[in-house]
Amino acid sequence: MNLAIRTALEAMMLALLASGPALAADEFTLYDLLAPESHQFAITYEVTQTREGAELFFNPIRPGSVVSKERVIARATGKDVPFEVVSGKDAKSSGLISDKTADDAQFIRVHLPGPVPKGGQTRLRIIKTYTDAASYFVKDGQLVFVRPLGIKRNVILLPRGWEIMECASPGIVSTDGDGRIRVSSLNDRDDQLPVKIVARRLP
Repeated sequence: MNLAIRTALEAMMLALLASGPALAADEFTLYDLLAPESHQFAITYEVTQTREGAELFFNPIRPGSVVSKERVIARATGKDVPFEVVSGKDAKSSGLISDKTADDAQFIRVHLPGPVPKGGQTRLRIIKTYTDAASYFVKDGQLVFVRPLGIKRNVILLPRGWEIMECASPGIVSTDGDGRIRVSSLNDRDDQLPVKIVARRLP
């Protein structure tokens, strides 16, 4: 992500925070839609682990998505953090994941730089690419991104050369420094926000 995009996203999120109550765990997700025929989108997920004494953080891998290009960064230092992909069964043994989690679920298990201190936090940036033909595809010449989003703050960045035609949930439509269309949404629900974006290629 270039500096202009990052700066614009951070400014927008600060404005959202100033306009409403604080959001738990400081969660934010950017969906960078790649070439439509690839069915791939790059995800940048920012989150804060606040559980006292925690040495791990688990990020679920969405069922039906094939994950690649994973990377985890400590936001306080900019340094890479070790991780591995584990099953739901292994994740549950940590006590940080619900016992109702399926044994065959998948998680990115992140090893924090140290235990979270009392009253402290560990801020993470998790980067990964999903391949998911059911969520991101082209139909009748139109780009479609359809996916329920559970995180409170989200930005969907369209590929260059596409313009939005339909947005099935509330969102702020704008452009970044490279002229790409982005849709910013704030999920104020207690469940997942059903997001569907349809776009067409510019002449």
